[in-house]
Amino acid sequence: MKSVYAVSIVLSLLATGLYAGLCFGIAFNPGVSAMSPNAYVSYWQAVNRDYGRFMPPLFVVGMLASSAVVVLSSRKDAVVLIAGVVAAAATLAGIVLTITTLVPLNVLADGWVGSIPDSWSEHRDDWRRFHLIRTVVATAGFAAAAVVPVAQLR
Repeated sequence: MKSVYAVSIVLSLLATGLYAGLCFGIAFNPGVSAMSPNAYVSYWQAVNRDYGRFMPPLFVVGMLASSAVVVLSSRKDAVVLIAGVVAAAATLAGIVLTITTLVPLNVLADGWVGSIPDSWSEHRDDWRRFHLIRTVVATAGFAAAAVVPVAQLR
């Protein structure tokens, strides 16, 4: 059981860390805001293609591993259990936010082939705002996942 717990902690850390890092890299990329509309939309569509393949498995691994940490931490110190719950809740919140707000905007942008609508910048701004929220949530989830092994060192 200890090895399952250890693997769950490692996978939770890896998944939440990759997720937070990917979100952070997109959220704080100053060169993107200087792009022309056509260049920005092309970038957005390319990110959608790449991350659209990578993020679902990452979400599944992160959710399963974080949930396993919570279940296997139920008899541990309260700090460990709470950190595990926060990591799992942040992962779930990121999934919900992605599916309900960001994916619909991505689908919209992916449909802009040939011409970009006049309202494109409003959709970009909405996406960036929701993505910033997702980045904060993902970073909090990673921080909480990191507390799990550290709290057990005492």
